[in-house]
Amino acid sequence: MSSYNQKEVIFLVESPLTERNYRRYGIQNWINHGWKVNVFDVTSFNAPEFWKEVNGEKISSNFKGLTIFKSIDEILFSINNLQNEVVFIDLLDFKSNNTRIRKIARVHGVILKLRLGSIPRGQSKKKILELFRAFINPVIFANKLILFVKNKVIQIRTKKFDPDYIVVGGTNSMSNINNKKTSIIKAHNFDYDYFIDFKSVKKNINRKYLLFLDEDAAYHSDYKRLDIQPFVTANNYYPTIDYGLNKIAESLKLEIKIAAHPRSNYETKLVKFKLPTIKNNTFELIKDADVIVGHSSTAFQLAILLKKPIILVTTNEIQEKDYAKHWEQLIQSLASALGKKIINFNHISNLNNFENYLNIDHEKYEKYINKYIKTKESPEKKLWDIVIERIENDLYLKKKYQNNDR
Repeated sequence: MSSYNQKEVIFLVESPLTERNYRRYGIQNWINHGWKVNVFDVTSFNAPEFWKEVNGEKISSNFKGLTIFKSIDEILFSINNLQNEVVFIDLLDFKSNNTRIRKIARVHGVILKLRLGSIPRGQSKKKILELFRAFINPVIFANKLILFVKNKVIQIRTKKFDPDYIVVGGTNSMSNINNKKTSIIKAHNFDYDYFIDFKSVKKNINRKYLLFLDEDAAYHSDYKRLDIQPFVTANNYYPTIDYGLNKIAESLKLEIKIAAHPRSNYETKLVKFKLPTIKNNTFELIKDADVIVGHSSTAFQLAILLKKPIILVTTNEIQEKDYAKHWEQLIQSLASALGKKIINFNHISNLNNFENYLNIDHEKYEKYINKYIKTKESPEKKLWDIVIERIENDLYLKKKYQNNDR
């Protein structure tokens, strides 16, 4: 096998290469820089139920560099037969199959992992009570014990693996990195690229609407991937959200728009929002909105960058049901980070004035940006431009200069 004689990058993924992911992975950026790009997709055998749920074959891009593998042996064979050392963009988790793939990949090049999209995560206040309930119910206890062991194994594998490079966003993503074995590339979250483009164009004025950030709460495909119960039930959730949004909009004299989650598919659902949803235009919708409403969507980072007023909301179901406790914790953690009070839409009839919920704590917004989105030290460039420049400098330009000095 030759050394880094050819600029070649392979993305290791376990989610279909949709057109959206094609853009997020910056594949065209790599190609424009003269790289040969391949995408090795292991979703069909690593998460077959999820693959079937999202119709993986149908939604996958027709990118000629995409290979959809049907077994672990197929991908191990392909990696072992690589003729040149390559750069692997490792987007896999730490299941046993992926550990085997990663071990072989390391022999054939360098591995780069992304640690982007970090969010506030507090500790659940109900943990002791939950443990007690689990202990007195043998079935619940057994399920929680199995889940605990699985998560512990994954945590151990994660800690034991040191990639050659790791791309980080805010300061929160820079902890527990072995600097002797891993080189850090300071960059920013994916969505910050939108903000870079926004700063180069004329700002739009607010368009007199509030925007709700949908999270595909009742139907998200990750429930199938993770084999967990949905955080909400559609019959409870959507009527409650519709009512709450109408109450706020009426009080603030605003229209309502809903930014649908990118992976949602409401066209096929019977129970959903009464209002129409708008898909794949989240940044533009946030940019022009007067107020942003939601639970804990990662798209809130765009609202924070644009210094938009934010209203965080919940429901009785999210607050009270065991299957929603993780989501409740995320909402509480985001509220704490931004200094916000949370409105329960099941009790919103008791509220008539929402002006106090529109306050912006600019200091907390700035702290959030630095901690979870982008450090002040990272370059003001597109994400993949930062990564490509660093990799080219380390693996190709330095090698070229060394050869010229001989």
